Amino acid sequence: MSRYAIFRYLFALCLMATQPLMSQTQVTESPVYVADENESSHTQKDIGRPVVGVALSGGGALGLSHIGVIRYFEEHHIPIDRIAGTSMGGLIGGLYATGLDASDLTSIAEHANWNLLLSATPQYRDQPIVEKQGWNRSYGNLTLRLGRRFSLPQGINSGEALSMMLSRNTAAYGDMESFDDLPTPFRCVATDLIKAEGVVLGRGSLAKAMRATMALPAIFTPVAWEGKVLVDGGLIQNLPVEVAQSMGAEKTIAVTLKGGFPQAKDLTSLSSILLRSASVAIEQNERRSAKLADIVIAVDTGRFSGSDYARARDLIQAGYEAAKARAEELKSLEIGSAEWETYLEHRRHRLTYPLRAPVVSVTAHQESFRRDATQELKRKLGSGPVGVREMEDTLSGMVAATGVPGASYEWNQKEGGYNIDFLRRTGESILIRPSFAFSTSPGEPSQTALRLSLSRIGAGAYKSRALAAATVGYDPGLRAEYYRPIGGTGNFFAPGMFVERTHVNSYAGRVQTAQTRDRFGGSFYAGMGTWRFAQVRLGVRAGYDSYSRQVVTDGVVSRNHAFADPEVRWIYNTQDSGGLPYKGTRIEGAVGYSFRDRSYPFLRNGLTSLGPLSRYASWVGMGEIASSFGRKLNFYEQFTSGGSGQLGAYRYQEFHANTMVSAGGGVVFHAPPVRRLSVYPGIAVLYEAGRFDMGSLGWQTHQSTTAAVFFPTPIGAGGIGVSFNEAGKARFRLSLGALGKR
Repeated sequence: MSRYAIFRYLFALCLMATQPLMSQTQVTESPVYVADENESSHTQKDIGRPVVGVALSGGGALGLSHIGVIRYFEEHHIPIDRIAGTSMGGLIGGLYATGLDASDLTSIAEHANWNLLLSATPQYRDQPIVEKQGWNRSYGNLTLRLGRRFSLPQGINSGEALSMMLSRNTAAYGDMESFDDLPTPFRCVATDLIKAEGVVLGRGSLAKAMRATMALPAIFTPVAWEGKVLVDGGLIQNLPVEVAQSMGAEKTIAVTLKGGFPQAKDLTSLSSILLRSASVAIEQNERRSAKLADIVIAVDTGRFSGSDYARARDLIQAGYEAAKARAEELKSLEIGSAEWETYLEHRRHRLTYPLRAPVVSVTAHQESFRRDATQELKRKLGSGPVGVREMEDTLSGMVAATGVPGASYEWNQKEGGYNIDFLRRTGESILIRPSFAFSTSPGEPSQTALRLSLSRIGAGAYKSRALAAATVGYDPGLRAEYYRPIGGTGNFFAPGMFVERTHVNSYAGRVQTAQTRDRFGGSFYAGMGTWRFAQVRLGVRAGYDSYSRQVVTDGVVSRNHAFADPEVRWIYNTQDSGGLPYKGTRIEGAVGYSFRDRSYPFLRNGLTSLGPLSRYASWVGMGEIASSFGRKLNFYEQFTSGGSGQLGAYRYQEFHANTMVSAGGGVVFHAPPVRRLSVYPGIAVLYEAGRFDMGSLGWQTHQSTTAAVFFPTPIGAGGIGVSFNEAGKARFRLSLGALGKR
């Protein structure tokens, strides 16, 4: 089932649950609408022709065809004096109302990252750095959003990326009293879940209104608006012809999206019945509204799906052809060149805002949140002018770090800067990220583990959160940390605890032996870095180690003992995925001194970096260093290498060393997505080399060359590959999890 099919399925369930709501509103032939109380009245100067109003229907990606209709109107000098829309029709109509033309809208449709705009999961890049530590880093992109006591959230998508896109294109109109003040007067329709009424939005924040009309129930979080809880207007009216007429339109044109009818053989499952039930409810209110229009343009979208955003150009052309098919009816609305130029001149007076300006105000539901957010924005952006992209990048990181549903911004003409608004967090937020790791190869132990990483942000918190990661299977364990930033500063402190079992393997020819180390204890750190990419912390880990068997290595006896490790830890991560990144750099390590029965200094650091070579290829570089600075370590504390991402031609943990250095690189090829599966398969060719201080065995150097086919999954990157060592011996490996060392 595709992502959009899942959305529609949930939408159908929502419709079934809201039938009482709809029956209350449909007491007359037309639904009852509640206009904003302070909505401006419409006035129309005598222009010597009928006032033309256009109503655009909703329909997911299919709504991009509205752009083609607008293009036909522009080519044939058909003015749009009023425009109203629902859902995607509201987005297209709102953008057009700001003064954008069909060419501008086409550019937005074709260049927008729709996967990001509609994704139910926050970008990995935008996640706060504290959630990218090795112990709690997720390998996939699946995120489950829950509320208090693990209840279901208001929606699986906060709409943050969509809010940013809408703010970018409408920010100049933050000071307007009414949507009548736009170059083309505009209205959009939403549904108030509290009063079970339709709401015509005609004033306030334009970006917020467009976000509300697109808030598909159960998919996008609802929008709080003056005591209302607003969701997609398609629940009540998917084609707002009445709204366009109420705006003063004397000739109304309805643009509908016409798909094919299902056959009886297609309606044989619960999901198909629910999906069709949702379609029936929407089609009925749309047909009723279409009868009120003077001209109906029905776009044939039967060969498209509601998730075909990648086919924007074809959808736009379908809209153009549908308008062309009504050429005779539309011809009477065409105006002459001189009058058309006057019409365009009015629309060209669209407002703009400076590319650089200061942030002049911040609003939020809680005063403490507003204060901390204001402090952080000032620290990151300064008090002077800032670029739009820089501001958006900062806001995206703050939204991910604070767990609020989103943020938007508008231009304040009077104060000469941006107003930033953080949406209200309705309660505590719980994010659960499941990951599955698996690796198997002949002659080594198979490793299977399920990890659940959890992040809980309290209802009144700014960036504070409780973090936990539980692993079941190979190397089971539980770790937790309470992360507490200090206000809006970049400083924090973080107490934690851990209980874990680690397998340590050794080999004698074909014979493999496994021992275990059980460890429990606590930690406390303080440091700097509360944003997305970098963090340094100073602290101590202390606890107790218990070994399954006493092992003597180079005269060093492993004994159960307490330990305390004061250390400095660092992490830098700009990668776009925790499991299968395409670009970015990840550096993570620590340096310190371990006090125990046989104390030693230590250094550990790992590096993985990727960058684009072309559209479908990336270079990759990796390296690792670990050292006890000449001290001999016991068997359980020695650094190990070998296995997936660590000299793959060798067995898992085949090398035990007091000091080790490894490096490698290669090329990763990314194929185009497999249609209908939304999977991006790839091929990696990697070379690795390592040098190891093996104690009494001396220093050894080993090499590995790997070719692998891989693909991303929601819970980790899967792959199968073959590696060759320096002697040409091959090793096959099947794995799922992170690409490289976990």
